[in-house]
Amino acid sequence: MDNPFATPDPPVRLLAAFQQTFPDEELVWLVRAPGRDTWIAASRSGGETFTVAIPDMDAKTTFSLQSARVRRTVLQRPLPRWARYPAGVTLTVDNEGLDVTGLNMVVMASEPPGPQYDYGIGIAFAALWHEVGGQAYTMDRLIEIVDKARRDYVEE
Repeated sequence: MDNPFATPDPPVRLLAAFQQTFPDEELVWLVRAPGRDTWIAASRSGGETFTVAIPDMDAKTTFSLQSARVRRTVLQRPLPRWARYPAGVTLTVDNEGLDVTGLNMVVMASEPPGPQYDYGIGIAFAALWHEVGGQAYTMDRLIEIVDKARRDYVEE
């Protein structure tokens, strides 16, 4: 089934940032958050970790399911605030049975950092996990996941 939210024109700077951040990785997924200009470029990590880079913030962190459960990176540092939606959404979809094998990801958004930016990243992550798992999704489903992650993880 074709993704009704897909768009053929990802930002060139996203593709360049992915290549620069993960030069030895082959890009597998390009996902845009429905209704937003928030994008994720991703590849498998070959492990059980999730590395998220946001070049516009000069930020990068790596977490695992285990470290995310205690809001830590794999280096046992506190998970950065901007990474709470990615980690929370990842844990939420894992608890619901979606495939959450390790990924390397670059995120870009046109919004300035803040609550809307963070929420948009959550929507993009929810869409990404559905794409990775080959699962169809609706905007209502993505909002449900992100709202659950916000209540159960981000705001705790």
